[in-house]
Amino acid sequence: MTKKKIPGRKYGKETLVREIEQALDPGEFITYSQAGKFVQNLEDIGRKIGKLVENGEAARAVPLYEIFLAGCYEKAEEIDDSGGDLGMFFGEVFVSWIKVRQKAKCDPGETVHQILQWMENDDYGFCYNIEKELVKVLNRQGLKIFTGIIKSRFEEALEKENPQMPLRIYDFSYDVRKNAEILGCVYVEKKDISSYIDLSEKIGITPKSCEIIAELHTMKDEYQEALVWIDKGLELEKKSNWPNYSAWGLNAKKRELQAKLGQIHEAFNSAWSEFMKHPSVYTYEEFMKYIYEGESEHWHKKAIEIAKGTSLSAIIELAVQTGEWDVLAQCIISAQDEELESLSHYRTEPAAIGLKKEHFLAAAKMYRALAMRIVNSGKSKYYSIAINHFKELRILYKKIGCEKEWSSLVESIKKDHSRKYNFINKFEKLLVGEYPKSFAEKARKRWKKQINA
Repeated sequence: MTKKKIPGRKYGKETLVREIEQALDPGEFITYSQAGKFVQNLEDIGRKIGKLVENGEAARAVPLYEIFLAGCYEKAEEIDDSGGDLGMFFGEVFVSWIKVRQKAKCDPGETVHQILQWMENDDYGFCYNIEKELVKVLNRQGLKIFTGIIKSRFEEALEKENPQMPLRIYDFSYDVRKNAEILGCVYVEKKDISSYIDLSEKIGITPKSCEIIAELHTMKDEYQEALVWIDKGLELEKKSNWPNYSAWGLNAKKRELQAKLGQIHEAFNSAWSEFMKHPSVYTYEEFMKYIYEGESEHWHKKAIEIAKGTSLSAIIELAVQTGEWDVLAQCIISAQDEELESLSHYRTEPAAIGLKKEHFLAAAKMYRALAMRIVNSGKSKYYSIAINHFKELRILYKKIGCEKEWSSLVESIKKDHSRKYNFINKFEKLLVGEYPKSFAEKARKRWKKQINA
């Protein structure tokens, strides 16, 4: 017996237009907290229009996408889009509209013309950098027309420049730079290295363009050529500042290429040199990529010694990441309380948690610093967190027999922070044994109550 196919719900054009209007809710302002839910409702509409395309009705979907896009743009002044939800959604729908026009066999020239008009008349920045997506979705004919227009605009703008004045990309007009940027996106998508180099030379090679050219060569396994461009980019970085055209990853990229070319020793030396200048988890992990087999422990120990000699923050970060708790404990014990209190809790809290398993004295110093940092700053909304840190500190002091130190700390806190009534009230409760329960303790208590009821 053949199973009868149940048709899906059909949406007429007028029905969907009404739903678009209802979802956009014209005239009503959407607050920041409402924006996420608002855009989710718009996504539902987008899926309904998409169903038409799936059912072979691309031509019907085109005008609906256009109404939808125009409606979203109209809504721009009636929403707090600080999070960029509506702007990102607009970009996604815009790309879908292009795909559907192509599927519906619309005139590619007309499609490109409308795209460019949107890009030029974009008061809200919804089409900013959209060319990066356009070059991926435009079909061959559409991309050819788009490229031709942008190239003509670039050359026309370039002709107006004084050929003897411009030396760097910043010296050219906005029209030259913007059209060059769009053209560059096209050449990158087509992996057209020669055209990208020619374009870059016309407006001045930058570290960023060197990085892109190197990446294009790398994609074609042309590692030596890529390395040449990386070195060129590094030289340019030394000569000047390059706002918006700098390339911070050139050194790391060079090491990757050296490794591919069998130059492991050179890659390691570069990464090790960078670690010695700026010890951190990132530079540590970078040089460890290029360690010869069997040498990891040796270089790890050297790295820890170097980090110990630089800053407390660096050794805490690295020791926590690599599990060097003995080393970290020694550094913490020899550090001044004021120095520990000056560090961010993002750095010290993970250290305190790790140390309290075996290194009680060092952990106590960390919890003391965490608590006092909050109390000294007078940030009342964090007083409950400070009390929890004091709770941990009291437990640790008891374990190591430092009751006198605890008593001395209590006296100084009462003396120096007596006017912080919100804090002192919580602190007094801690002293008489009314420990504030942590979230985990409360959750476990609730669990037991629920299963034993």
